[in-house]
Amino acid sequence: MDNSTGGRTGRRLTAGALLGGGLAYGVANAFYWVVFPDDVADTAGNVAVAAGNLGAWRVETVLFALAHLLLLPAALGLAATLHRRRPVVAMIGGATALLGLYFSTVHLWQYNAFFGALAGGGVDADAARPVTTAIDGDPFVMASFAVWLLGWLVGLLVLAFGAWRARLVALWVPLLLTAGQVLDLIGSGIPVKLAVSALMVAGFVGLALGVARRHAAEVPAGTATSAAAAA
Repeated sequence: MDNSTGGRTGRRLTAGALLGGGLAYGVANAFYWVVFPDDVADTAGNVAVAAGNLGAWRVETVLFALAHLLLLPAALGLAATLHRRRPVVAMIGGATALLGLYFSTVHLWQYNAFFGALAGGGVDADAARPVTTAIDGDPFVMASFAVWLLGWLVGLLVLAFGAWRARLVALWVPLLLTAGQVLDLIGSGIPVKLAVSALMVAGFVGLALGVARRHAAEVPAGTATSAAAAA
């Protein structure tokens, strides 16, 4: 397998990861807000929420874990795809997005799996409150939380606008992702969060199609080069 074949395979895998990761993220986000509206008074209240429907809580945790498993290689692959045309954008966007996704994965298990384990073990919210209060007040935890939010927000948008500047996608793709990210930060309520899911899925579909179209456009060129070399 030559370098061009490897590059096309990588872009095909990147497109699949973007599509699958975007869909998994949208479904997980919508599932969470429909089944578990965020009406807890404090972090420890999530233990009671999880205990109320532990099976659904486990499903939501698995859905978000699947989204992260796909989005991590998707962000890396998108950065690699952009590197030839926009190396600085690829480096900045890829590094910040991966950093944000890493800490997002840490918090996913620190909170979601932790609350599910407490609920499954019969621990009530009052018993968990001293622990969650200590975690929420720890500067290191709060700093990693900020890195997650800012890294994912900035990294994804840098990569998305970089893809537009590299003519991989139309302008509507980064604009939809921007709208979804901003709305997720400032909005509340089930209708708003469902709109966030729809915007994010549409944006990731656009990114996946852009990467896939580049792969399709390069296949004939690679085939022609091979035929010429053989002649």
